[in-house]
Amino acid sequence: MKIAVIAANGRSGQAFVEAALTAGHSISAGVRGKSYLKSHPSLTVVECDATNEAQLENLLSGQEAVASFIGHVKGSEPNVQTIAIQKVVDVMKALGVKRLISLTGTGVRFPGDKISLIDRFLNLSISIIDPARVKDGKNHVEVLKASDLDWTVIRVLKLQNVPPKPFTLREHGPTKWYVGRQEVAQAVLQVLEESSFVKQAPIISKP
Repeated sequence: MKIAVIAANGRSGQAFVEAALTAGHSISAGVRGKSYLKSHPSLTVVECDATNEAQLENLLSGQEAVASFIGHVKGSEPNVQTIAIQKVVDVMKALGVKRLISLTGTGVRFPGDKISLIDRFLNLSISIIDPARVKDGKNHVEVLKASDLDWTVIRVLKLQNVPPKPFTLREHGPTKWYVGRQEVAQAVLQVLEESSFVKQAPIISKP
């Protein structure tokens, strides 16, 4: 599969690029500035600011699917995820690309979610400390819901740089407490390869 990766230079993006290449996919990796990705015959690195439509068009042209790892970093706009995903949706529509996977937190709720005590506590803390971040995650999902894309939003509680452990994807959770970035990479790869959870937002859960 030809997969465009947005924010491929981030820690989760890098983990996904490595996993996808190992699985035999062809990757067009969008990065800002210097690339930290290891060279590979099936990897093309493209300069891409996810809020720049011309650069997005260059990244997404000829691709079959898009994996977005847009997140909040120091200095980013509080609504960067919503702004960027709207640009991505517009460019995908223009290019005729339908499949999109995005990553966000479990603070984005769906009816029927099984919310554990630790999930509720941590998300309450985040909503107090950084409410704009939670709002941005919710708004970016609303943009996807309003599109005609075959989207999937994968939700996690807390990302950690820890060795991967067994997991499963469940539409309503409950969430694992800590999720390794390689687990995220495998989850994104799973829904792409299986064409599963279309127009749903599964949570990475314990098996």
